[in-house]
Amino acid sequence: MSPPRGYSPNRILKACAACGECLYARSQEAMYKRSFTCQARTADVSAGYPSKCWLFQYAESSDTKEALRAISHVTQRHSRKDLETAERRAEVLMAYVREIHSGEPSLAWYRKQLARHTAQIVNAALAPLPYWHTEHLKFFSLKSIAPIDGCVDRVRERSNDHLADLLAGYIEYHYELMQFGFDNGLYGKSNPVKFSTLHQRVYKIANYLEWVFAEGHETLQHAGRMVFDEYMTEKAVHPSAAYQLSRFYDWVRKTQRFVPRIRYNRRGKGKHRDEFPVLKLGESQEAYARIIEHPESQGRALALLALLYAQRTEDSIALKQSDLQRDVDSGLWKIERPGTEPFVVEPELSNALDQCIALAQEHVRRIGTKETEYIFPGRNRGHLGAEVASQRIVRASGHSANILRRTAIVNMYRGGQKTMGTVVLRDILGVSSPTIHQAIKMTGESVNAPTAIEEAEALRKAFLEADDD
Repeated sequence: MSPPRGYSPNRILKACAACGECLYARSQEAMYKRSFTCQARTADVSAGYPSKCWLFQYAESSDTKEALRAISHVTQRHSRKDLETAERRAEVLMAYVREIHSGEPSLAWYRKQLARHTAQIVNAALAPLPYWHTEHLKFFSLKSIAPIDGCVDRVRERSNDHLADLLAGYIEYHYELMQFGFDNGLYGKSNPVKFSTLHQRVYKIANYLEWVFAEGHETLQHAGRMVFDEYMTEKAVHPSAAYQLSRFYDWVRKTQRFVPRIRYNRRGKGKHRDEFPVLKLGESQEAYARIIEHPESQGRALALLALLYAQRTEDSIALKQSDLQRDVDSGLWKIERPGTEPFVVEPELSNALDQCIALAQEHVRRIGTKETEYIFPGRNRGHLGAEVASQRIVRASGHSANILRRTAIVNMYRGGQKTMGTVVLRDILGVSSPTIHQAIKMTGESVNAPTAIEEAEALRKAFLEADDD
C-alpha cells in the first residue's frame, strides 16, 4: 500500500520552542513558519519525550500538553498583520508552561501577564487549555484586572506616591478578601469581591485623589468634610460614588488615625432616591411588540427572558442546551437549571430558542470544534459576553436589560405569574431587597392586568407585614 499523497518518510531535527531539545519531525515542518513543539502534528515522538520536556517533568499535564499544542497553532499565521498578535499569545502560553504547568493561575500571575498584554491576548491564548472550562473558575473575567492597576499608576503619575500607595493598599485589601473567599469555598458569582465592582470603586477613588492633590492636599488629613462636600458639588457626584469614597476614608483611618471621618450612605445624607425606572402598560406592550418583530433571534430571546421572566443577562447568556427540556403537554421548551425553579416559556420565546439552538449547532469555535454546550455561543468562556448581550437586548427592545427586568419583577408581583414573596424573589430570581421594596411600592398598570392604587397599597401593606419564615 502506497503512502498518502504529500507524505514523506524523511525526518529532520528541529528544536522545541519550549524546552529547547531537538526532536525529529517530518520534513515538511521546515516549510512552516511557526513555533515547533513536541505537540505539533509533524513531530515524531515515537521514541518518547526528551528528558527536559515539560510534559515529562509534570506527568503529562493536560493543560501543559494543550498549551504546547496551542503554541504551534497560534503561531501558524501567513499574514504580517497577525504575526505580532500570534507572538504575544505564544509568549503567554510559554509563561504558563514554565511557571504554572497545570490548573488555574494565581491572581499575581494574571496581573503580571496583563501588565504586558491586553486581556484579549491573554483570554485568546489560554482559551484552549482544559482548566479554562472547569465549572468552578476563580477568575472567570480578566478584563478589569489591568485597569485596576492602571488607576494606581495614574494616581502615582498625577499626584504623589503617598496617595497612590493608599489606593494600592486598598486594592490589596480587597484582594485579600477575595482570597479569603477562595479559601472558604466561594467561587465564581459567590465570590465576595468582584473585579468589575472593584474597578468601578477604584476608578471613582482615583478621580477623587487626583482632585484632592490638585487642590493642594498631599494627604487626606486635611481633606475633611468641607473638601469632600466641595468635590461633591463641583463634580456632581452620585450618592453611591460618595458612599464608596466614605468607605475608603474608613479603611484609611484603620492605619492613619488623624484622617477625618466621612459619614455618607448610599441614599445621600439620608434622602431616599426615587429612581426606579419601570415600563408602564403601553410602554411594555410596545416593547413586547418590537421584540417579537426583531429579526435577530439571539437578541429576541435574551430580551424576552428579561421582560417575561426577570432573568439576569449573566444567567441568560450562560444557558446550556442541557438546561432546556421539552414540556410534554405543550411541546414548548422548559428551562430547568440546577438550584432554580423550572418554568415553561411562551411560544414566542420557544421559537426564538429553537432558532438560537440552530445557530449554536452551526457555530465553530476558534480551535476548530463545533459548539455543543451553550445556546448563545461566543468567545467569552464559550458564550456571549455580558456587554454584547446587553447591546443586543437594547437593539431588540429599545430599553436596557435592567429596565426590562424591573418591569418583569413588578408584573410578576402584581399579575400573580408566580407565588410572589420576598424569599422567592430574593433567592430564586436573585433580586435585592431594596429592589423588591421599590417594586412593591410601584403603582399604576402592569403588563398582565391593571391594578388599582388602593388595591396595590393593600397588597403592599399585607406583603410587608407577612413573615417570610
